Amino acid sequence: MDTSTARVALAALALLAPVLVGCGGDDGTDGSGGGGGGGGGVPEVKTAALGTPVDIEFRASGADTVQGTGTVTVTAVREGAIKDLTDAGFELDPEEAATTPFYVDVTFQNNADVEVDIQGMSGRDQDNTLILPLILLDLSGEGFAPCPKVPRKVAAGQSATGCSIILVPEGATLEKVSYNAGGAAGFLYWESGL
Repeated sequence: MDTSTARVALAALALLAPVLVGCGGDDGTDGSGGGGGGGGGVPEVKTAALGTPVDIEFRASGADTVQGTGTVTVTAVREGAIKDLTDAGFELDPEEAATTPFYVDVTFQNNADVEVDIQGMSGRDQDNTLILPLILLDLSGEGFAPCPKVPRKVAAGQSATGCSIILVPEGATLEKVSYNAGGAAGFLYWESGL
């Protein structure tokens, strides 16, 4: 196979799940133990409406160092089709091919005077199970037109847009979209609008 044109889709769940063990609670919390008002020591988790900017402290990748402040806004959640990915030349395993892709459009606003790190969106199903984004390995450099990837950084005082692909298994519903803000903030949530 010509590696200059190879395109592969990897389920982030399979790659990153061991890293996330213990990051979230089975009770729908972010696992931070902070917050309040949920009763019985369970933090109340607020969910913003689509299009609502949520304040954030951006953190350095792999660290809890705050780089600066800004906002994250989920602007749309669009249902796609596995055919979109296969027609674009991406190879999917049978488990991935049996899902429904949802494209999560997001805008990041960096209000800091330094560049900040950002990451893709994740999701939660009706049982509050975390669904990590799909990672597309695109050696051709063509990208995936229906859902342009989230950049890794946002320049000082600038905004950036991107899209994450969340593969929802058959029988599951994408209830919420989430962003791991890190630190005591844990996850930020938006309604999926579905």
